[in-house]
Amino acid sequence: AADVAEAMKTLNLDAAYVMGISQGGMIAQWLVADFPEKVQKIILAVTTAKPSQLARERIEHWQQLSQSGNFKHLMLDIAQHSYTQKSYQKWRLLYNIIMGRLGRIKDGKRITIQSQSCLEHNSREVLKEIQCPTFVLGALEDDVIGVDGSKELAKAISGCQLLILKHSGHALYEENKAFQEAVCGFLN
Repeated sequence: AADVAEAMKTLNLDAAYVMGISQGGMIAQWLVADFPEKVQKIILAVTTAKPSQLARERIEHWQQLSQSGNFKHLMLDIAQHSYTQKSYQKWRLLYNIIMGRLGRIKDGKRITIQSQSCLEHNSREVLKEIQCPTFVLGALEDDVIGVDGSKELAKAISGCQLLILKHSGHALYEENKAFQEAVCGFLN
């Protein structure tokens, strides 16, 4: 979050509308808590204040796959759990080609660092400090963090709007056109 605030300063951005998706949403929570003057409105999508048991299981499994060097299986597992089963089945062959055969991990250490930060994330105490207009988007079929994380965020942030999209997984921004419509509606 401090890096984002510094980048905003470098770019001469006094304040902005901020959208954080998944781990980006975790970072965005700290940005608005630590630098409230930098955030005019915030959108938190498929993210959580603290990882659920489901999220812990997924992340720990991905850590194991990464540490074993099995990046093809890692990428396919991430895809399988990020998309709804219907969407994954429809595009499974393409995912296998793109992610399994063509996809490469540039730096395996980054996966370890990022996954550990997700496991340690806990912003529950600072959510009550968020005062800017806030929109939380969750996915009913989120098989990475689950839908309860979105509900808990919305409950903890005063005046927050909440939208749970049906027929959407963790990659709801790719799967559901209603995501873009809802984001634009909130920002307008």
